[in-house]
Amino acid sequence: MSSVLNVTHPAAVRLLTHGRVRRVLGAFLAGEGTVAGAARTTGLDLRTVHRDVRALCAAGLLEVVREVKRAGRPVKVYRAVAPAFFVPFSATGAAELTELGGGVAARYEALYRVAQAREFGRAHREQGGGREWGVRLYLAPEGHVEVDMSYEGADLVEAGVRYQGPKGLFLHAETVVTLTDEEAREVQLELIRLLMRLRPRTLAHERAGSGRPHLLRLGWVGITREERGGLLVSR
Repeated sequence: MSSVLNVTHPAAVRLLTHGRVRRVLGAFLAGEGTVAGAARTTGLDLRTVHRDVRALCAAGLLEVVREVKRAGRPVKVYRAVAPAFFVPFSATGAAELTELGGGVAARYEALYRVAQAREFGRAHREQGGGREWGVRLYLAPEGHVEVDMSYEGADLVEAGVRYQGPKGLFLHAETVVTLTDEEAREVQLELIRLLMRLRPRTLAHERAGSGRPHLLRLGWVGITREERGGLLVSR
């Protein structure tokens, strides 16, 4: 098999741009397997996996390598037709590059907001002591006007200077920083190094069945001063 298969046929492209179907196909990348095995690996319903496997075979992305005889209907064993697949952007019909990951990004965003509200709300109930949480407008010690959220009666400093909210295993930050390109590159490298440090730990915990999932969202991109001004107005 070739190392990477370029996929451009419309039926195959539709399958490979569908998150669940990619998971099913991914279950066969490590070697031969059955529908039942793929269902266990992905945690998906057996009937759903069986339907996706049929579609993947019809699109030429999976193939039957043999059948194992047993009482009743024999069990089919499948394998991916290549160890890796690539769908060119030009074959997807998407209007812009960001559309390819838009669905995934939306799901991450929705899950983050639900989980953040749940964990923050729990910490607030346990630690708030009856204080109200709300929006503040004030002149920061550095001389700029600040809009943020905090407890009533908290010191008029932003969380980046001193956090005064409930404490727990959560973090929320949306801010704009002003840096030189050299400083911005260093920050970018720090974030990349962080992700690289976390990856082996994650894989080890997943293999051992230990630890607890935490949703990490990182973003870093340059914007114009006009775009920043629009953010400040919307706050």
